[in-house]
Amino acid sequence: MLTVHRMSSLYTGGGIILSDNVIRVVIADDSLIFREILTELLAKDPEISVVAAAGNGMEAFNCCREFNPDIVLMDIRMPECDGIEGTKLIKTHFPSIKIIVFTTFEDQDYITEAIRYGAEGYVLKDSGQDHIRTVIKSVNKGYPVFHEKALDTMVQSISEVPSEKVKIELSPTEYKILSCIVEGKSNKEIAVRLNLSEGRIRNIISDLFDRTGTVDRTQLAVFAVRNDLVD
Repeated sequence: MLTVHRMSSLYTGGGIILSDNVIRVVIADDSLIFREILTELLAKDPEISVVAAAGNGMEAFNCCREFNPDIVLMDIRMPECDGIEGTKLIKTHFPSIKIIVFTTFEDQDYITEAIRYGAEGYVLKDSGQDHIRTVIKSVNKGYPVFHEKALDTMVQSISEVPSEKVKIELSPTEYKILSCIVEGKSNKEIAVRLNLSEGRIRNIISDLFDRTGTVDRTQLAVFAVRNDLVD
């Protein structure tokens, strides 16, 4: 049975109406207690609303069809339909919905499969609640965020990453921007840290994509770590 949480101040018989600036979240985990605890934690943030909860990947997929969330927090190990299959289902039918893999298992195969099927984030369940909310907001804005151990695993396992290190000349500013991207910082946060305009940051990142042969921030972060471009 699905545990559905309606937390909007506006509700009609046809469904939930939320403000555009509220991030709609579905929680997929086979532990009812964990779902309830996480829902209570996220409810403390007015920018996040848990619209539904599911006990496995198929239920999460059905929740996506009914509630059209922005984010799914997806556990890996669940009965009947696990988080990997759930991610594949959701990304195949609803590519705009973002998936954050949320688990206690630091398993290389799981991480690789989740990323291959389109997951935008990976965090461990023992992360602090502030970190979890930050990850949700970052991923919702289009900035992939991965636990540092998951990033190390991605570097070792994603086949698209060259096996040999690539030499590339970077300016001090470019090194700093790469470090910020690995940390999951947004363009705005990077601009504030480096005292540059957001437009300048976007241009530099676009140039880094071209020079490194990467197409998104996740690939660029992997490239940076793989080639020892960040500390």
